[in-house]
Amino acid sequence: MTETNTSPHRLPFFLMLGFSLLTLVLRIWDLLFYTDPTTGFVTNGFFFARIAVPALGVALSYAAASRVHRRPRALLGPCPGMGAGLLSLTVAMACSALLRLPALAAAFDPLELIAAVTALLTALWSLLWGVRAFGPLADPTRPLPGTLTSLPGTFFFLWMMIDRFAIAPASVMRLGSTLRVLSGAAALLFLSMLLRVFLTPGLPVGRSMFAAGMIAFLLCTCHELPQAVFEFCNGNTSPAGLAVSLAMGLWGLTGLVCAWYASGEGLPMPPDRTFAPKPKKN
Repeated sequence: MTETNTSPHRLPFFLMLGFSLLTLVLRIWDLLFYTDPTTGFVTNGFFFARIAVPALGVALSYAAASRVHRRPRALLGPCPGMGAGLLSLTVAMACSALLRLPALAAAFDPLELIAAVTALLTALWSLLWGVRAFGPLADPTRPLPGTLTSLPGTFFFLWMMIDRFAIAPASVMRLGSTLRVLSGAAALLFLSMLLRVFLTPGLPVGRSMFAAGMIAFLLCTCHELPQAVFEFCNGNTSPAGLAVSLAMGLWGLTGLVCAWYASGEGLPMPPDRTFAPKPKKN
């Protein structure tokens, strides 16, 4: 079916932005007044209510995504906001790798080495693809990026998920570990949609991109980043760990920019030729 109304649909974006910023304020309030600064434990109960809020945000993101266009025009042309987000991610990833060097020099740790190498590879990927985002994504005069070139972009996020799943918190009341796993899952979800936009521009992925971008902003920026700052100020995380969460926060901001692009002007859907009659041979 062809979409006739191609005007921008910004209302879902602003509604989800308002919800996400509200959760950011609530998360900061919770950290300052209802979280033990030494252990990270929640001090007043209501643990599942703190998980229900981001879960509600995920559901609302997909509900709001149904109101945007399936083929946004902005994701075919130059995306300078996306490019700026990827370039800022490059800086944060490189800093997280460099900040691990003193620990590696003092005592060799294979896990630290893997974290540093994966961060550098993903930093290189975000640099190259960030520069590409400043030009048209669907430019017939230049070839599309190869599938193999997208692999370095997944290294850091996959290793981060493995590392975070390996942490077994002492209690479910230690909310930080749970939120970090959810944040990592949101980052991978958004990465999968971003790769589709780069590798196959023009596909009807506007709604999926909107939902994935808003979820990444909600969990990576509005939940993980303030928690990392809180833990760093209380001496519970290293500078390298803070740089990783800063990278995640910037990744979430990139998701917000992509959600803005996805809520813009749409293009008509191409005709469905699945059941079209085949031309007769002469």
